[in-house]
Amino acid sequence: MANLEPIERLAQLPRAGLGHWPTPLHRLDRFSTMIDTDVWIKRDDIQGVALAGNKLRKFDLVIGEALTRGKDTLVTTGALQSNSARTGAAAAAATGIAAWLLLSGDEPDTPTANLLIDRLVGARVRYAGRASWDELNAGVNDLVAELHRKGRKPFAAPVGCSSPLGALGFALGFLEIHAQLARAGVEPAAIVHTSTSGGTHAGLLVGRALAKSTTRIIGVDVGAIHENPADTLADLANRAADLIGFELGSSEADLEITTEQVGDGYAVPTEAGNAAIGKLARAEGVLVDPVYSGKGLAGFLDLVNAGGLEGPVVFWHTGGYHSLFDPRYGTPLARDAEAAPGAGRSGRV
Repeated sequence: MANLEPIERLAQLPRAGLGHWPTPLHRLDRFSTMIDTDVWIKRDDIQGVALAGNKLRKFDLVIGEALTRGKDTLVTTGALQSNSARTGAAAAAATGIAAWLLLSGDEPDTPTANLLIDRLVGARVRYAGRASWDELNAGVNDLVAELHRKGRKPFAAPVGCSSPLGALGFALGFLEIHAQLARAGVEPAAIVHTSTSGGTHAGLLVGRALAKSTTRIIGVDVGAIHENPADTLADLANRAADLIGFELGSSEADLEITTEQVGDGYAVPTEAGNAAIGKLARAEGVLVDPVYSGKGLAGFLDLVNAGGLEGPVVFWHTGGYHSLFDPRYGTPLARDAEAAPGAGRSGRV
């Protein structure tokens, strides 16, 4: 690929053949009326591999490259209800390779939501207790070494599959939505997405530069796992661009990130996030989750209410509604729904 332009190199990266692309883009008519802003939604929550969301864009490239190198076992990590780990496990099953997951927390008596899917698709799971993100990534490397000694051909994906190669999945994603918006005749003021590990945001920056677009990209950080997210994501974007011979030159100044929705930390729901979940569900029948995309949607609504966003604007639904089916998160939401104005209630007639 030495003589190819960066955008051509991107297009020719090996892929695992996962996913149904492009994912839908459509206007949220009732929600737009509700919040008095022209809102479009990018539906990365709609996929055919174990209800996968945005992480499938990353694993499509990471597994694709691994398959070309003859690898046979994916090792990745995340929280107990990790959307990324679940997507990796399902993607591994769909491509005929094994998956090992190193998850924080302790083994529950009954697996639910993402963890149930991990089991269903055949992933092997190890539990790391109260491990930090750095400890989880280090544990992945240890597990890779262990599997090597046992004769396997493993490869690693970090938290969120947010490696430089994984991030390029969202460079492709930006080119995809750029074409969709052009066909729809829509010029959005901004694209807002939920962020934690940062691969989505970094990849979108690369794609925006390749498309020569000026659309704002705003990340709603819901985990604060990086000490300096803007610096970390700019570096990740630059390293991703280097893989395709593209000099991005990104810096902290290019990153728009809000940390107002972190609350008490990653995987800890907030009142604002839970309220946003109910609002979108009742207006459009579209589900987001309390750990990740619900908090991102709350950040989107805050930006609109503060006058920081004027439509049209895109909310990139990065997926992850599975934790709705974990009783720890779903039970409080059910109570909130019962108390909400206009909410349906069961009863005798």
